[in-house]
Amino acid sequence: MKVTNGLSAYAVYNSDTKKERDKIVPKTKPKLCRSRSEVVIGPQSGKGLEKVLLALRENNPDILRECNSKEINELKNKSKVKPKSHENKVSKKRKKISTYVKTHLPKMYKKHSEPQIEKRSTYNPIIQRKKKASSNSLQDPIKQGLKLFEWMISPTPPKLFFDNYWEKKHLHIARTNAKYYTHLFTSKCLDSMFRNNDLYYTRNVDVVIYENETKEILNPEGKANPSALWDFYSNGCSIRVLNPQTYNKKVHLLVSTLQEYFGSMVGVNAYLTPPNSQGFAPHFDDIEAFIIQLEGRKHWRLYHPKEEDTLPRHSSKNFTHEEIGNPFLEVTLEEGHLLYFPRGIIHEGRTDSDSHSLHLTVSLYQNNAYVDLLENLLPNALVEAAKSDIEFRKGLPLHFLRNKNPLDIDNDPKSHILQIVSSLMDKLKSHLDIDGGIAELGRKLVYNSMPPVLSKEEQACSSKHDGDMLDNGIVYNKVEFDESTKIRLTRFHCIQPLCKSNTKTFTLYYSTENANVYHGEEEQFLELEEYMLPAIEKLRKAYPKFVEIGSLPLKTIEDRVQFIYDLWEKGIIITKEPLGSSENELLDDDTNDSDNE
Repeated sequence: MKVTNGLSAYAVYNSDTKKERDKIVPKTKPKLCRSRSEVVIGPQSGKGLEKVLLALRENNPDILRECNSKEINELKNKSKVKPKSHENKVSKKRKKISTYVKTHLPKMYKKHSEPQIEKRSTYNPIIQRKKKASSNSLQDPIKQGLKLFEWMISPTPPKLFFDNYWEKKHLHIARTNAKYYTHLFTSKCLDSMFRNNDLYYTRNVDVVIYENETKEILNPEGKANPSALWDFYSNGCSIRVLNPQTYNKKVHLLVSTLQEYFGSMVGVNAYLTPPNSQGFAPHFDDIEAFIIQLEGRKHWRLYHPKEEDTLPRHSSKNFTHEEIGNPFLEVTLEEGHLLYFPRGIIHEGRTDSDSHSLHLTVSLYQNNAYVDLLENLLPNALVEAAKSDIEFRKGLPLHFLRNKNPLDIDNDPKSHILQIVSSLMDKLKSHLDIDGGIAELGRKLVYNSMPPVLSKEEQACSSKHDGDMLDNGIVYNKVEFDESTKIRLTRFHCIQPLCKSNTKTFTLYYSTENANVYHGEEEQFLELEEYMLPAIEKLRKAYPKFVEIGSLPLKTIEDRVQFIYDLWEKGIIITKEPLGSSENELLDDDTNDSDNE
């Protein structure tokens, strides 16, 4: 809490020197303010010292706001330090008050020093979501994802990052602002997570240690009890949480926002390592890794992979130091630092004897390569080619396994096979369904993704918080769409249509009802009539803009109504304005806030 153009309550009672106390005298006339985070003392009538003390004791800024500056100056003058030989009742009382404030109100009146703010770091994407806005200010989620990523790698511009570093080489971002990332996740959040939820060894959390070139996983069976975990930690073991986004709203928001921008599944692991310890052997992963240092520090070593392991499709075994040679980079990540390295880079991290480490690893672009696209394209292309071209169905040469035909010794079956296969591959190109292969990757993304996190404004325009409600057995606030109602997709990547051959329907896969646990639910999908597909494509093409229901390419009003209600009930679309006639009191960003958020 702070006092604008007024007196800091902490400074009044807890200043150490006369010089510091002199700084708190108001230089300008105080003004009124309604913000609870900023207590402004204005020229209102009050009851003097008693009212100020009551405000401090009861943590009530409304009372403090009513006190006038004369009363506060009176309090300041009475609280000046006197020499011990001339100590009076007022100074004794001031000492008692100072002791009370120090003992009982440390969180409320703790004096914070402002950390240095790096360039391009003024945008805080997590806190920004808390600010109120009207429903007319619904923002583009993809641009919000870009802003979040820009903040995450600041001061490096995203274009520079993708041109020079992405899938190419590491990037270390050092910051003087140690608290840059701490609003995301802390040790306290980790402790609360285990106390307020049921997490299980192996499924949700691993206990690991690396000693003498050997990594050991020490997972007991059953539920992870926080007391037992911290005992492991106290004995040198690292704790890895595999899905903190399931239990922490801020990490979930981070994941949901980034996956909308990147168009790929985003994962997060949390790692807690005690001092002078290492949890994992040198290895490489199959993801683009962003190490976000939250607490303490960790020393990292990076090693070049073999050429065949550059941008690998799968993670590696655990290497010995003899196998990997010398590191090409050694760097210490302090609080507020970030380290990026591409998939395939061999890495290991260790704490020193003076500090623990807590970091998040944000993982991107797993199984999102051209080879993954071709894996979807080629089988379908072969099926279609075999249907239409007899050359694909002709038999292989006799005796092809022996690589010799006794009836035709001069001809080599292998060379003949290579010639035919080369010809068939040329023909196969015309049967490649690029759109279908991309759609199949989109289907996997939808199934793998976390459900989207809606802003307060989006919630007010969604089926979860708008529309039919129940009170005292009566349904009210019924939603009715008309031709002028404007709608858009909740998220571009929350759906993926997949057409079926020789049918009059298509399947619409969606992620809005996915579980917060990876594959915690079966794939969610709707079977829709084929004539509805152009309406889906119009919504996708228009995204993030809103379109009027009447403009959807469907023949009748009944078709449009059925189509809209199908999508609305599953949370696939939102409206531009809330449809209900009454305000929804359930929407409050502060609802259910807890330490594990």
